[in-house]
Amino acid sequence: MDIRICKECGFILGTRPNSKDKDGVCLACHNKDRKNQINWQERQNWLTQYLKERKNPSSNYDVVVGVSGGKDSCAIVKRLIENHGVEPSRLLLVHVMDEFTPSKAGLYNLDNLVKTFDMDLIHFRLAPKTFVKETRKSFFEELHPLKWIEAQLYAKPLEVAKAYQIPTVFMGENFDFEYGVSEECGIFHSSSSDEVNVIFLGSIWPYSNTDSLKQARQIGFKTLSDFDDWQRQGSADDYTQIDSIGYMMQHWTKFIKFGFQRVSDLACRFVREGVMSKEQALRLIKDKDWVCDPAAKKDFCRTIGISEDEFNATVDKFANKDLLVKDENGNWRRRDLI
Repeated sequence: MDIRICKECGFILGTRPNSKDKDGVCLACHNKDRKNQINWQERQNWLTQYLKERKNPSSNYDVVVGVSGGKDSCAIVKRLIENHGVEPSRLLLVHVMDEFTPSKAGLYNLDNLVKTFDMDLIHFRLAPKTFVKETRKSFFEELHPLKWIEAQLYAKPLEVAKAYQIPTVFMGENFDFEYGVSEECGIFHSSSSDEVNVIFLGSIWPYSNTDSLKQARQIGFKTLSDFDDWQRQGSADDYTQIDSIGYMMQHWTKFIKFGFQRVSDLACRFVREGVMSKEQALRLIKDKDWVCDPAAKKDFCRTIGISEDEFNATVDKFANKDLLVKDENGNWRRRDLI
């Protein structure tokens, strides 16, 4: 098959499920221009008024934020408190744990977030055997290893909100808009209901990785480079998805099926955010997008109880040979970049 890339950002076209492009430009790049047509101040004013009106005096909390401790978590909490008048004591954090090895940065950032604003936090640990069973199932059957846990990351904060009669749950970016699946930068998530509304803060404040990092650093956020436990490979940065080591296999396995992983996602977003040129992004994608981080692979295999040979055999089974070919060292690479 012919492999096409976006004329503006360099992202591979037509392989991300449900993604769209027009005239050789991905929808995510078109959406970058749509952001300039949104009245962000109007949306921010609306949110401040909404939060005043949606308090529940019968509950101890007004807002739930599902947090990992990452940059987006920090930015959401910081803006709700500093820009929209949410009292820290009325904001409940919900952290859904996975069974992989946590990074030092991940542990530090979650602890720092809670301490900085002196908030209540629920650690939600899912049944470990169920986590392993579901992860193995999705890995062997779909090469979509964290399908189950990612569903829980969204579901559990909503369940907690309903149980505590908390009217609003906040999430970060509007994924469909930012990654070019939808043209709509809607405020509410599809899970919103009369009982609980789920709101994208990235549809209230214009979302970008650089903005979230700036906000997070202002409250003491640290990156992988600030610690010595994980020298991550196959990555475009040291500050996104840094909470647990084995989790990175969720991103890398996308490369095997669709010809891109986290490096492409971020490098092309950096182009849209104006902090990287298209040429720089393409070089980064060629050099790193195919790389499977050895520490993440080892941690993933250890956690779900499989050997690296089993891992490799499963990967080979799902490899998209229209897009990929093995190089002389046995690594799957995009055929147009090898």
